[in-house]
Amino acid sequence: MIRVPTGIARLDEMLGGGLPKGSTTLVAGGPGTGKTILAAQFIYSGATKYGEKGVYVIFGESAETFKNNMLSLGWDFGKLQEKRQVEILDLISLREPESVETTFDEIVETARVLGAKRLVIDSITALTVVFKDVAEIRTLISVLQKVLRGLNCTTILITEIPWGTNRLGMGIEEFVSDGIIVLEMVSRRNQLRRRLMVLKMRATELNLKYYQYEISKNIGIDLLPYPEAEE
Repeated sequence: MIRVPTGIARLDEMLGGGLPKGSTTLVAGGPGTGKTILAAQFIYSGATKYGEKGVYVIFGESAETFKNNMLSLGWDFGKLQEKRQVEILDLISLREPESVETTFDEIVETARVLGAKRLVIDSITALTVVFKDVAEIRTLISVLQKVLRGLNCTTILITEIPWGTNRLGMGIEEFVSDGIIVLEMVSRRNQLRRRLMVLKMRATELNLKYYQYEISKNIGIDLLPYPEAEE
């Protein structure tokens, strides 16, 4: 199994070297857990450390806002765009089911022209929100998975964990993903802490333990070297 490093050293160790090449991984978490930072770190590290071009697809936020936010972490996505190592595709959140096909075509064409090996869609929720029927959402995600496999990109899909629930996104995405990484914010001794678990990953032996992590400038997400103690 060929592995694609995420750029997060201890996470790559847990995964036996990184994400399986060509796989689709769901990154799920609530607000403030660092989902976008993890995904951006994956794209940025790919371009700057591993010579792999990447496409970052954003819904509901401009590319300029994204670049400014990442610059505060020390990551200059603008420069990577100028060098044609990264493309940032900011798309309007979908309002009609008929617009899905056009959106897929734009993502595929952008990745093909760039020669991308890494892809992030932030978020998958923006693609499913226009559908009310569960069967339609399941079909959409299955089609998306086939489209992504045809691109031969290693892909991260971001989704929300709604407050007060354990459901990942719409509750369907997890069944068509090769891997699931869950990010959480929990209260310990009157202090909020972030923690990560790899819930599922194709062809990977997992320990299913939570690892606390921090977010810092020029590093991004950094996992502690040992799992949380069981309570």
